Amino acid sequence: MNPKIVFFDIDGTLIDFDAAGVSPAVADALRQLREWGTKIFLASGRPPFLLPKIEGLTIDGALCYNGAYGFDAGGTVLSDPIPKADVRRLVANGEQMGLPMLLSGASTMGSNFYQKNLEIYMDFANRPDHVVDRDTYAKLMAGDVYQVMAGTRPDQDAELFKGTAHVKPLRWWDRACDIVGKESDKALGAEKLLAAYGLTRDDCAAFGDGGNDKGLIAFAGTGVAMGNASEAVKAAADYVTTPCAEDGVVAALAHFSWIG
Repeated sequence: MNPKIVFFDIDGTLIDFDAAGVSPAVADALRQLREWGTKIFLASGRPPFLLPKIEGLTIDGALCYNGAYGFDAGGTVLSDPIPKADVRRLVANGEQMGLPMLLSGASTMGSNFYQKNLEIYMDFANRPDHVVDRDTYAKLMAGDVYQVMAGTRPDQDAELFKGTAHVKPLRWWDRACDIVGKESDKALGAEKLLAAYGLTRDDCAAFGDGGNDKGLIAFAGTGVAMGNASEAVKAAADYVTTPCAEDGVVAALAHFSWIG
């Protein structure tokens, strides 16, 4: 029996880091999966305005910002912005370290100044234009911020997070991190979304490759790690498929007979 909902990470899972978008084989498999009655949700660190378009497929919804913001066809399902005091502290710490903070709200994102690591980080999502004017940045500071991105290495975390109380880093690249609220991650977001639908973890499956996917893969009734995932992520999975570059999503869906 097919799961009622499948959560798919994007980068390194649906889209290879060296590819421009979802491969035709993966797109066809996702269309077939949905035609067979399974809801398809994306689960990503990306904001809602940077989710990929998949030809011929309408997704049912998404968990964005590593689970801090979720929506479906009816609108917002969950919203867990970072406390404003922590956003201000991160920005202040970053300025002292000479590091910009890239703030992301519900409809836009922007950093207070330029850094090469952040440019590369945004290039992964085909979004190089992350530096915005001061007016836009001021609006982001005043509104709800769901995620902060910083071009830092792990050994800089102690200094960057000094004085914060409710945030944590999530990493899938060693030169930058996604910063979200301590109570926000993909697994918690999925749990809240399933509850809104009256479903349980046994009703869902999840695919991922990064450290920020590990909890979701472990939480799901069926957790699938990509062949390009770390050993820690693979250890949390029920099944390890082939790498993203080899259309591992298709191989796993066929393995479980969720597509024909």
